[in-house]
Amino acid sequence: MDCLSSERIILFHEKSLKKFGGLEGVYKPEDVLNLQASIKSVSPNYDFDEIEMICLAVYRIAKGHFFVDGNKRTANYVLLNYLKLFGYKYTGRPIDLARKIEEMAQTMPTQKEKENAVGNLAYFLKSKLQKN
Repeated sequence: MDCLSSERIILFHEKSLKKFGGLEGVYKPEDVLNLQASIKSVSPNYDFDEIEMICLAVYRIAKGHFFVDGNKRTANYVLLNYLKLFGYKYTGRPIDLARKIEEMAQTMPTQKEKENAVGNLAYFLKSKLQKN
């Protein structure tokens, strides 16, 4: 997941805002560093496959509240773009994916809840993916 840089996430955030609207920016300059650290901690040390790794990154973006607005939309945008990068196409309804990310964002930040949220999203996605 080295390709998941904070610069790329910020670019996806800006694209998401252009497409869907919202307020630009991060809460504090150090939030960019927090984003970088959070994304870098998504590493192969976890016993996750590539879909689960993407879901973990999406969890951290949706729950991290790095941006003033559009955190869940950015997480959704990142998810779809990284699935594409890894050769997958999401074949489900966009509203269903948005609801899954919303559910994920509302979980408690305990380790068990995080693992369940990441696992649930990955399970959902795997049933709706087509390998290109």
